[in-house]
Amino acid sequence: MSYSKLEWFESYKTWVVTNPERLFQFETAGRFLSYLIAGRIKTSPAISELLYSASNIIIFLNDQIILRSTHHKELDPKTATFVEKCRILFTILEYLQVFVEITATKIWGSYGKWTAVAVIQLIKFLWRVFMLIQQAGIASSQAIRPLNRKKLRQNQLSESKCDMEGKNNLTFTLKSGRVIRQVNGAPQIHKRNWKLPSSQPPQGHVVNNRKLEGYSLLGEVLYTLKPLCHLVAMSRFGTKSWIPTSIAFATDIASITLLNSSSLNCEDAREIRRRQIALLMYLLRSPIYDRFSRTVILQTMTYLRKVPVVGILPQQFLQYMLFWQNVYCYTWD
Repeated sequence: MSYSKLEWFESYKTWVVTNPERLFQFETAGRFLSYLIAGRIKTSPAISELLYSASNIIIFLNDQIILRSTHHKELDPKTATFVEKCRILFTILEYLQVFVEITATKIWGSYGKWTAVAVIQLIKFLWRVFMLIQQAGIASSQAIRPLNRKKLRQNQLSESKCDMEGKNNLTFTLKSGRVIRQVNGAPQIHKRNWKLPSSQPPQGHVVNNRKLEGYSLLGEVLYTLKPLCHLVAMSRFGTKSWIPTSIAFATDIASITLLNSSSLNCEDAREIRRRQIALLMYLLRSPIYDRFSRTVILQTMTYLRKVPVVGILPQQFLQYMLFWQNVYCYTWD
């Protein structure tokens, strides 16, 4: 039985690697189904989140299968085993956190919800502290980003082309088996050495981590502490109080300001821009949503419902709006 399961999984891995177009169609259909049923049946939030989480996890696992089939390694082999496992587990938690919160609410009520939220945020806090200790730089929104399959495929094609060109144009092999570089394949005189040209281009999957120091380290620590500070303030002052939201917003602004005060590489700058855009999520948090943004959002969505063709999207959004606004893990992630 175990052999048949292993054989089935190997067949599935082969199918994933050899059928990228059909795989994309199935993955897209799974996500679309989770959006389609949202708000249509009594238990749709839980079912929708289950389908959405499951589809994300399946896509993530497919990404790992495709990535391993190319033999790319992003981490040093000595540290890859433990850190990679932690990244995978944390990524899965990111995809499941909303479903866990909804399920805990349905089973145990408000107490279960906030217990689940606190445990999830504590795990995320410990993970990010661990990554800071490992000098992993600014934490991204996901421990493992979705794989850019199109770019990976282009890299594979370019590598194959380089291999063919390298073998056909740059070197030739004697009968003895010795590889000799052709005259046309030699670099400029001042750059020449006795080494043969590499048959493979440099890998494009290297993770460039930057050690955080001074203000940038303080800014990242504030960002890491923000969800826990928000939870503690809500437990003290209530979910409708302005104090928790004000503390979280001030922490966000201070964190972004401190991080922007230091030099940033491309990846860090992209993450900071994402955090700046994420400030708009405060419009969906109480009490801002209850007193200001709710009326504006409802009026805008009601107007858009009258627009032909696109009117179905605002209707879907309105059906899910109240539920979405009350989920903690949505408004923070």
